Parts: sequence; structure tokens; C-alpha cells
Amino acid sequence: MATPREKATAFILKYVEKLLPGSKNPEYYKKMLSELSDKDFKALMERLRSGEEILFLISPNLSKERLSLERNLALAKELGFTFFERIWMPDPRTGKRYRTPKRYMVLKLSIRRQVQLLQKKISIPENNHTIDELSGQPTGPSQGSKISFPQVQVMAAQDIDEALLELFKYRGGDIEAGRALDKEVMQTGRANLDQLTDHPTVVRSVETLSTLLKGAHLDNNLT
Repeated sequence: MATPREKATAFILKYVEKLLPGSKNPEYYKKMLSELSDKDFKALMERLRSGEEILFLISPNLSKERLSLERNLALAKELGFTFFERIWMPDPRTGKRYRTPKRYMVLKLSIRRQVQLLQKKISIPENNHTIDELSGQPTGPSQGSKISFPQVQVMAAQDIDEALLELFKYRGGDIEAGRALDKEVMQTGRANLDQLTDHPTVVRSVETLSTLLKGAHLDNNLT
């Protein structure tokens, strides 16, 4: 007769295989679970039961084994789980809570906060005189805040194109265009990007990359 540990292991391996048939995930879990002591196995089961920990699947890009929405819904039904729930919402006018007549998909997603909130993360440049020769961007005492690629993606998704143009061209290493922007601000107190579009120059990092490629005998049209 199978022990509780053997039953739990068999259950995990069964549905890991069903979620992504043909993958190596069952082999990984079989090895990982077999190497746990009874005490560690019990602790893992308790964390899974409480929701403190969840199992994961490895699904490499371009692999033959693919996840399937239809298969996931069928397995959810088999396990008595539903992705769709009726949600309690506050009415924006009355403030009263109501339950939605329709069901909506509710998922647990891993997210990372993209905005730094700590005061010590704020960087104020001392001046505007020092630039990096290769990128044309402020460096050293002139370096202020930075923008990450995930933040760029969020801004692009929200169609904040003019802000991206300012950050990546006028303040991102296009020295001539940046000087024109600064001049406009100093003379009028503000600047309009629509009036600064007559600068065909590019950011210094593009020129640097073009030079490096040509140095490797790779012709390009970056500049």
C-alpha cells in the first residue's frame, strides 16, 4: 500500500506531466522530491497547502512542448479549480460594493515594482558639464536618474512617445540637439520638441557603435 508521501509524489508527477506533456519537468520533480528527507518533504507539502510556495514549470522558448489554454482549462475542471470568479467592486459614484454579474479571470502573477520609492535612491546631479565621450550622456557629477528597459516598455505601451524622444535623443546623448533644448529652456523657461525637430543629428552612442562596426569591417547605415 502506497504511503502518503508516495501518493503526493505520484499526484504531483501526474499533473506536471499533464500540464506540459513530453517535457522534462516530471524528471526534475521526481529527482528533487526523492532527495528530500521526510521532514523536508512534509515541510514542503505544508508550504504548498498554505500557498506560501507554488510549483513551477520549465517551458523553454521554441521547444516542441507547448502549454495549451484548452488543456489548462480541462485540467482545472478535472481538479475542481476555476480561473473565473465574480468580483466584489466598489461603485465609483455611491461607494457601495456590488458583485459583478459576469465572471472574470483571476490569476496570481509575479510582478516587480518598477518605481523606486526610497529617498536614498534619488540622485540629484551637481552640474551639467560632464558627459561620457562614448555615449554623450551625463556622467560623474552630472549624472542624475536612470531609466530601465521595463520602464521604457511601460511608457511605450502608454504611447508616451514625446517623453521617450526627449529622454533618448535630447537628453540621451544627442549633444547638438541637447544643447538646443537647454538653450530654449534658458531663454524662454520652457522647450517645445516640435520646434526642435530640425536637428538631424543622432545620439553619440549610435555614432560610437557605427564606428566600432566599421572598425570590424562591418559596413552599416546607423549614421
